[in-house]
Amino acid sequence: MWRIAVTVPGMFREPFTAALESFADAVSFSEPDSQGHSLIEATMAAKPDPALVGAALALVAASLKIAEPVAAIERLSEQEWVAAWNMALAPLRIGRFFIHNSEFRGRPAAGCLVLSIDSGGAFGTGRHESTQGCLLALAALAKSRRMKSALDLGCGGGILALAAARLWPARVLACDNDPESVAVARAAVRRNGMRARVQVVPAEGPSRRIVMRRAPFDLIAANILAPPLMAMARGLSRSLAPGGAIVLAGFLDKESMAVERRYRNLGLRLVARIGIGPWRTLVLERRKPRGRPSRLVPGQPRA
Repeated sequence: MWRIAVTVPGMFREPFTAALESFADAVSFSEPDSQGHSLIEATMAAKPDPALVGAALALVAASLKIAEPVAAIERLSEQEWVAAWNMALAPLRIGRFFIHNSEFRGRPAAGCLVLSIDSGGAFGTGRHESTQGCLLALAALAKSRRMKSALDLGCGGGILALAAARLWPARVLACDNDPESVAVARAAVRRNGMRARVQVVPAEGPSRRIVMRRAPFDLIAANILAPPLMAMARGLSRSLAPGGAIVLAGFLDKESMAVERRYRNLGLRLVARIGIGPWRTLVLERRKPRGRPSRLVPGQPRA
């Protein structure tokens, strides 16, 4: 992981923060110090181009008619970037969910379903648009459906598995092929008190023995990428129980029609499309014999 650090006049910290957001996975800024200066820190997975960072800061400075600030770009150790990531994650409200990390010491918003999520090197903290789309889809499904079993395939840090367990009294199987993600998700399950209902295992794809043994599922969530979702479409559709719903995400708008077509060709029916920024989430269902499709109207995320 890499970090950009830049000190700017406190009154102008927001436009400079916005300029760095396009480079970063997380951005935070401090309150002005005694000299009126704020420190902005941005963290990202790949080394940013110093010329592009400088140009972005110069553009903001020119618009404000102030001197261009100089950014420091450095590589972080694993311990440093996990700490920086967690500290940058302010509590987040997404529909019914209130998401915070383990450093949070405040009081969750009243009436929300609370999830304690640390990054720990795994994808899925609620900040990404595809994760937000999945959370909105799950919350909307909970208004009209009862789920007894769920699969979170490619679970990352386990946020969708935990969300499903908060919404329904369901047994949830969470799978990932990355050992670090499995470890992070297991820690999240323990921290959220869900060990009795959420099992996290190393597995890749719906053909793995443990997944096949637990199938069919009333709910499947897969926030991955378009190519593997299309490659696993037949296996995932077979793992879905009649009347069950599948939530697919991790792809851009330009890829969504191909993913949708692949699953509809396997007999699933589209229930909803959710778009947040350039990312899309699809909700499809396997209809029961002689059944009618349900209606789903997702809400909008709130930070």
